[in-house]
Amino acid sequence: MFHLSLMMPLQDTLALLWFFLVWRVFAWVTDDSKWRHLTLSYAMHEERRRWMHLMADRDVRILDGNIIAGLQQSTSFFASTSLLAIGGGFGLLTAADDFQAALERSLLHISPSQELFYLKIVVLMSMYAYAFFKFGWSYRLFNYCAVMIAATPEHGQSNSHENAAAAAEMNVEASKQFNYGLRSFFMAIPILAWFVSPIAFAVVATLVVTALTRRQFFSRSRLIARQAFHLNTEKKD
Repeated sequence: MFHLSLMMPLQDTLALLWFFLVWRVFAWVTDDSKWRHLTLSYAMHEERRRWMHLMADRDVRILDGNIIAGLQQSTSFFASTSLLAIGGGFGLLTAADDFQAALERSLLHISPSQELFYLKIVVLMSMYAYAFFKFGWSYRLFNYCAVMIAATPEHGQSNSHENAAAAAEMNVEASKQFNYGLRSFFMAIPILAWFVSPIAFAVVATLVVTALTRRQFFSRSRLIARQAFHLNTEKKD
């Protein structure tokens, strides 16, 4: 923290701390708090478990394999996009003088110090690097889930549902890692606003977290997923 304050003006330091604070609070509320069972993600985790339970009762599991393959493809796409974004960050570092000159000639007349400008780019690249590792690990976990589906005994054999439950947890963990990577993509948006001003950085970070919170707790998609969850729970009872 001491070294960070020396490198950045106070407003930028406070804005960066606010960015990490709202990100961490949102992650805690949706992933670890007592309210996590109310989220869209939790409802979809339960749907994944129900999917694997139904998979255990099917003799032919081509559909399940195709769905896993589709999930892997989307994860691979985002991982590749993360690498492209990191490469773009390196390109931005080499063209920093031209980019700074463009900001100074813009209507906003922004003229940040070169050291601060480099730091913003490094932070942005770090966000995409974090996302790449999450997407890469998610891809691997979906691959493990596909293997566990293939290893699940056929319907009527012993331990089929136990194996399906293990595959379900692997599926859920893969989706969590994918969500972490996607969340990093969303949280990279405020970093772009940081190039304008630290106030814009803090405001956009708050708006992005507010939008993500609304999706998790108050969106129509969350309502649909929760209705499906409660419907299947009532059927079991």
